[in-house]
Amino acid sequence: METAEELIVDKTRHYSYPAMTKTMGNFKLTVESGSFTDSEIIVMLGENGTGKTTFVRLLAGVTTPDDEADKMELAVSLKPQTISPKFPGTVRMLLLKQIKASFMHPQFQTDVLKPMTLDNIMDQEVKTLSGGELQRVAIVLALGKVLSNFIWCCLIHHFRQTQCIRIFA
Repeated sequence: METAEELIVDKTRHYSYPAMTKTMGNFKLTVESGSFTDSEIIVMLGENGTGKTTFVRLLAGVTTPDDEADKMELAVSLKPQTISPKFPGTVRMLLLKQIKASFMHPQFQTDVLKPMTLDNIMDQEVKTLSGGELQRVAIVLALGKVLSNFIWCCLIHHFRQTQCIRIFA
C-alpha cells in the first residue's frame, strides 16, 4: 500500500531547464538554470522587451538558444501578443475545431467561457472580431489546450481588467 507522500511524489512531474543565452541583435537574454513542477503556477512580470516571451519560446523549442545543445522542447500554450485572424468561420466553429474536448466540458464552460463573455460573439465570423474580442478568443484557445505541463505566456491587451480578475484571481 502506498503512503500519501509516495502518491504525491508519483503524481508530480519535475521539469528542469539549463542555463542558456539567446542573442538577437543588441538584445541578450541570459537564463539561469532552474526547475519547476506541474503543480506550480509561475508568473513572469516585466517591462516590454525584457525577454519574457523569448524565455517561454526557448522552453518550447520554438526559439533556439545560442548553444543549440541547450535546446528544450516542453509543451507550451503560447498566446501570441498580436493576432491576425485567418480562420474562415465563426468563433464556435474555431473552438470546436481547435479545442473540442475542452469546449464541450461543463467545467470549462463555467470556469473559462462564461468569465470571458464569449456567448454574444459565438456566431460571429472570426475575421470580423474587434481586437479585444480576438484576445478573449485567443485566451480561451490557449487555456483549452490539453498539455502535460502548462506554460502560458501572453500580453493582455484590449479587454477589461474585471475579465482578468474573474479568471485569474
